[in-house]
Amino acid sequence: MKRLKVKNDFIFQRIFGQPENKEILISFLNAVLELEGNKQLEDIEIIENTRLKKEGINDKLGILDIRAKTMLGEHINIEVQLVNQYNMDKRTIFYWSKIFTEQLKEGQPFNELKKTITINILDFSYIDVDSYSTVFHLWEDRHKDCKLTDIMEVRFIELPKFRRAKPDLGKPLDRWLVFIEDSPEEVLEMAMREEPAIARAEEVLQYLGSFDEIRRYYEAREMAVHDEITRITGARQEGRQEGRQEGIEEGMQKGIEMRNIQIVKNMRVLGMEASDIAKATGLTVEEIENIK
Repeated sequence: MKRLKVKNDFIFQRIFGQPENKEILISFLNAVLELEGNKQLEDIEIIENTRLKKEGINDKLGILDIRAKTMLGEHINIEVQLVNQYNMDKRTIFYWSKIFTEQLKEGQPFNELKKTITINILDFSYIDVDSYSTVFHLWEDRHKDCKLTDIMEVRFIELPKFRRAKPDLGKPLDRWLVFIEDSPEEVLEMAMREEPAIARAEEVLQYLGSFDEIRRYYEAREMAVHDEITRITGARQEGRQEGRQEGIEEGMQKGIEMRNIQIVKNMRVLGMEASDIAKATGLTVEEIENIK
């Protein structure tokens, strides 16, 4: 039986976003957030997304995200984005702000707002650096070591950049990305030996693949991604074609203008009056006078 793609957002949500798989999500978050020693997460609360269950599965690329809260009250949102819609920077800030502001109930002071972390797993390159894992905070422009606050954190994991690099199985994040990607079986087995939670996640993946209904949902999400890629590619090609046509028309117009200028100059050399040149070319006398 063919292995399901973990980065299919429906499958990803079923592996990492279910309360019964909490230890899998904890291990993954410790790897992504680069937490070590006593800073590692030991427990989390997975916030179930009721909108997802009612609407998201059948939506065309509806948002299938994972929400969690740490024991310190910090909020974490994970989103898998497979199609580049060229708005990821604005999109992630928008969703981060919604999660951040939803914490505050009427009458609560601002100092009760907790750190909010957004993790974006992208199947396309977006950030203009070579690293496949990047993290953003609020820093002062001229003093790069001056952070305004730690309450905002946005992370990007770009899978194409990871695919171009050789995975370092000594790094927890690399081990998890080996699982998420369609990695060679021997590499995946090494990652599972190093991290028991990955072995557990692989068991869940194989279990999900045994259900026809799960596979139907999976295929529906795969088709939605394919349709969206086709739509965006078609729109960009159409835009490029329109741009080329506009360029051709603009070039033709400039060519006509240059020929008219040369004709006017030649007529002037022959001693023709501006009024006679106007009659011959269709230009106005003022336009002819402006051609030197």
